[in-house]
Amino acid sequence: MRHQRLVLAAFAVLLPFGCAQAQPLIQSQEGIALQNEILQLQQQVQQLQAGGGGNGGSALGGTAGPPPGGGGQPANGSVVAGLLNQVQDLQSEVQRLHGEVDTLQNQVSTQHDATQKELGDLKFQMSNGAGGQSAPAAANAPAAAPPERAASHTADASPSPASGSAHDLLHDADVAYARRDYARAEADARAVVAKHASSPEAYHAQYTLARALAAQGKNQDAAIAFDDAYNKNRTGPDAAQSLLGLAGALADIKQREAACDTLSSLNSQFPNPSAAMQSRIDAVSHRAHCS
Repeated sequence: MRHQRLVLAAFAVLLPFGCAQAQPLIQSQEGIALQNEILQLQQQVQQLQAGGGGNGGSALGGTAGPPPGGGGQPANGSVVAGLLNQVQDLQSEVQRLHGEVDTLQNQVSTQHDATQKELGDLKFQMSNGAGGQSAPAAANAPAAAPPERAASHTADASPSPASGSAHDLLHDADVAYARRDYARAEADARAVVAKHASSPEAYHAQYTLARALAAQGKNQDAAIAFDDAYNKNRTGPDAAQSLLGLAGALADIKQREAACDTLSSLNSQFPNPSAAMQSRIDAVSHRAHCS
């Protein structure tokens, strides 16, 4: 009986540890399943503790006499030992999953740092008038743009400065983009970002600006704009699309390694894209020659 009480006591101590170890994985389905299983085992051992092996005694002490016939003690001892083994196995599994999560987080962080460095170099080159040195000049040439992009080069190549509220400007930018007036969309979206930076509309305006730049074949500017849109809110409604746009722009300026790293980050952070988005991801991956 003393051995049984010691096992129960050890089991009661180990269970909270198992639950605590499961907390970092609570957002994964596998981690949730493991935690639920540990909690079920905890309820079972609490029932055994409350029963005291059938004699009303406490699992941690007490002076109640042995159960009649002594037949219940080996059975309860075997059950507790089996539960203890299950908890130990679950703890090992939780630790393994925790290690996998850490590894994935490190990979994403490394990829993000590498991409940020390349973008930083690109911004530096552009600020010093050397943007064309990081990629072939044809990457930014309007002549290389597809017919859809060429349609945006209207007579109004330099739209007048936009004015109005953030809401109105963003609406005008989206309307202009929809009718393929990309220069107008760029001007309106840029006005929101510049004049209403603290407004709720500034986040989506940054993404619209990036799309308008990409549609005009301004791929270096678009890469920086997509990166800014993503960094404004890495879990926002435009985050996944911003990463995809960034990867596409990087592929267009022949920064293929950075493009592939960006796609890896996209797949890690947003693992369940729609069918339409997956098709676009595959297209960019093919264009960047990702393995």
